[in-house]
Formats: sequence, C-alpha cells, structure tokens
Amino acid sequence: MPGFIRYQLISYIRSFKIIPPAASFLIWVFILYSYSGVEILSSYAVTSIAIYIVMTWVSMSIFSIEEEAEKNILFVHLSKKNYLWGKWIICILISIIFILFAIFYPILMNSFKEAMTTNHFGLSIFIHLLLAIFGIFVGSLSSISSFVPKKYTWLFAVFVIVLTISYEGIVEKLSLLKWLFIIFPPVVNVINFFEPDSLDQFGKEFWTVSAFAIMYAIIGFIVLTKLFLKEES
Repeated sequence: MPGFIRYQLISYIRSFKIIPPAASFLIWVFILYSYSGVEILSSYAVTSIAIYIVMTWVSMSIFSIEEEAEKNILFVHLSKKNYLWGKWIICILISIIFILFAIFYPILMNSFKEAMTTNHFGLSIFIHLLLAIFGIFVGSLSSISSFVPKKYTWLFAVFVIVLTISYEGIVEKLSLLKWLFIIFPPVVNVINFFEPDSLDQFGKEFWTVSAFAIMYAIIGFIVLTKLFLKEES
C-alpha cells in the first residue's frame, strides 16, 4: 500500500493535473484575504467551500490517472479495496496541504480582525476537513459509479456541488424537495453555523448536525466501497 500511494502521488504530480485545482484554490484564498480585518469563522466557511469544490476536482482527476489496462494490472498486485482506499488516502493527504494553507495563511498574514482562540482553531480544522471529505465523496461517486456516463461525470459533479451549496434557496422555493436532499452531503447545514461570526451558536444543535454529517460521510464511503467492488467485479 505505501508503495502504491507513493507511485500514485508521483504519477499525479507528473501529470500536472494538480496545477489547475491548486492554482484556483490559491487564487481564491489570496483574493479572500487581500484585505485585513476580516471575520474569522465566516472566512473559514468560504475557504472550506473552496476546499469542497477543489477536492471534488482533485479526487476526480486522481481516479482518472491510469487507463483501464493499467488499472487492471494494479488490481492484480493490490486488492480492489486497497486500490480504492489508496486513492482516498492520496486525496486526504492532498487535502491536508490545502487545509493547512487555508487555516494558517490568514493567521500569518494577520488578516483577522480579532485574535484566534483554541475554539476558532478547532472549529476551522473540523469544517475544512469535513468539507474536504464531502468533496472526495462527490468526486469519487462521480468517477466510479456506472449510472453516470463517463462523458457526464464532470457535469454530474458540478450538479451535486450546485445543489448542495444552494440547498436553502431551492428548498425555500420548492419545499417538497426538502426530503430529497437527504441523499446529498449536508454542506449548508454545517456551514450555516459559521456565517454569524460568533461562538455562541455552537451548542447542542451544531453537534447534532455535525454528528449527522459525520454519519453521512461514514455511510457514504461504505456504500461507495461496495459500489466500487460491484462495478469492478
């Protein structure tokens, strides 16, 4: 597994596929913090959404590194499950780099209008990591599921991202769709707690929503694993 992860990382970097999402993310962060005196939590909410989008992009490109023949050779040397998990580990490693930059860049540049606290720091790690995981989930679902034709995988990923980010506006106009959205990552449900720049709203309701989001991620990746093994059987 370590050899496979190292091989995949080198292949991904050499393919230059990481440059567009990484450049887009850096530009997003630089523009956001081009002025000082910004809010802490709401700014981190914005960069976590950026990571959600970028990690969807990254995970889809990681799943497209090898051709079908090369993938079958890797299946021989690895189990299919290890192949899939190896891909996800690579995505997590890349997301950690983005997360560290998103969290520490504004601190080093003194961009916030108030001092960071331990609570701010913990919440920033949580929201960035959670949305990175959601991005990996959406990208993986788009890449490995046969019900999405290959030529429409990017369109499907964009469709899911738009739906999950614009959830509130859609439900407000079409309330009947509220329960349909339970199949999509609860991005906005968690992000909403970060929009008022205050720690007061992080109570029982926040942790209930967060627990649901974590459970969604766990179940989602279990389903993806079973789906991948079925598709490749």
